[in-house]
Amino acid sequence: MDKHILIITGTSSFPIISKVIKPIKKYKIDVFKAPITISAFLTNDIVMDILNKVSLSDYDLILLPGFVQWDAKSLEQKYGVEVKKGPEFASDLPFILKNLENITLSGKVPANKLIEMSGEKEYYTILEEQKKIAEKEISTTSFYINKKKSDIMISPHLPPPIIAEIVNCTERTEKNILKKVKHYIESGADIIDIGCVANKVYPEKIPNIIDTIRRNFDVLLSIDSMDKSEIMAAINSDIDMILSFDLGNYKEFLDIPKTIPIVILPTDIKNAYFPRNPKDRVENLFNLTKILQDKGFQKLIADPLLETPISPGICNSLESYFLYNKMVGEKKNKSFQLPLFFGISNVVELMDIDSVGVNGLLASIAIELGIGILFSVEHSVKLMGGISELKESVKLNFLAQYRKSPPINQGIMVFRSKGKTRQKIPKIDLYNVLNVKSENIPYTPDKNGYFRIYVEQYDKKIYLQFYSNENKLLKTLIGTNAEALCKKFIGLDLTQNLEHLNYLGRELERAQICLEMHKPYIQDE
Repeated sequence: MDKHILIITGTSSFPIISKVIKPIKKYKIDVFKAPITISAFLTNDIVMDILNKVSLSDYDLILLPGFVQWDAKSLEQKYGVEVKKGPEFASDLPFILKNLENITLSGKVPANKLIEMSGEKEYYTILEEQKKIAEKEISTTSFYINKKKSDIMISPHLPPPIIAEIVNCTERTEKNILKKVKHYIESGADIIDIGCVANKVYPEKIPNIIDTIRRNFDVLLSIDSMDKSEIMAAINSDIDMILSFDLGNYKEFLDIPKTIPIVILPTDIKNAYFPRNPKDRVENLFNLTKILQDKGFQKLIADPLLETPISPGICNSLESYFLYNKMVGEKKNKSFQLPLFFGISNVVELMDIDSVGVNGLLASIAIELGIGILFSVEHSVKLMGGISELKESVKLNFLAQYRKSPPINQGIMVFRSKGKTRQKIPKIDLYNVLNVKSENIPYTPDKNGYFRIYVEQYDKKIYLQFYSNENKLLKTLIGTNAEALCKKFIGLDLTQNLEHLNYLGRELERAQICLEMHKPYIQDE
């Protein structure tokens, strides 16, 4: 056996941990029951008392509960033995112990958090290595969006950058645009797209929008329009990318700078031509690629068009992507090979299904297909947080592809409401228990007043307001943590009504969950 491990835990967790470690045969493991009920309440002094009682020379590693809030470094220095934090949940302990050789435990960070951080760290290490390869292979499939401004590249060696669209940007206020840009950048977007309005052109607004964004943020910009006047206004304002050219409008732009990345479509929107057949789409893209390459355009991106599930149907459009990859593999079509554009908002926006799972699946499809760039949006309320979900999903799937394994146990997880572990429930003595039935308890107004709770997703804040029963605002608290807000409110002694304080704690916790999950919060009345 390589190590002799001592696990210190509370009385509640003791039987659970004793049970979950039984299958672990690689190490000799002892479990010490500390004189506390809840493991998280274990203090430095209690651990010192325990370590003074045991023969430390017998042990190579002391594992503390992951939920303890203090750093164990001082104990290591005092006793000369490794004292580290285990996972926060007992159900994670077998995985940690089985992979102990590959984990550098910490006295400050719980072991399960280290696993998550290790995946993120390895992702960025791999990214740097792959970027050096991409920089040496500049071609029609591997290039910078705008090297003068940014190091963001499209390349088969790299994860696809994410374009986040501000829908109907030309009809928004400056304040609203900047709020959206800030949110998108913080969510991980690589390029901000100025989404124009179909059948309403505002070329005069484009320069001001571009200037406004650039005065406040250092970010690449694209424009999503088929209108000549809007596209030219963006080009004259040094736009970084254009969405899109097709068979009906490309002739209007043959004299523009040839180094601007351009997304090309297999359509002719002007003449209402939208090919359904995958082969027609691919051949149209090849034809437009040849025309534009002959005219000197250097950075083209092909969009076979991802469509909505069921109607008109996602499978037919996915076939276009598979067929494109198959046909560019043929010798006669090699010169037409371009990075592919994947407009996932056409799928995730038009499904009443939680976006995190859809984003995760589409990211895995994108990585398998070798997609060059992703396009998404957070237009409706249900998509709030979708860009960050997509970004994390890309990381997970890119790491899995590099390791040549499924996107599981990579150290990156994109769970929002579900997870991989569950609480171990000890045998519960059901003698003399109280069965509490659900019932409608009449509401009794608090003589001191009432609460109003709001969640602002963009500012990432919870607003707690307390009003008198005469509707006079008495106090406003702003925070992000339900427990901290509750304790502050109780400390202000604005009310001592226990029923009302119970309600406050319940609602603030729900508000925090909604904030963290980007879920709409509506106060329970």
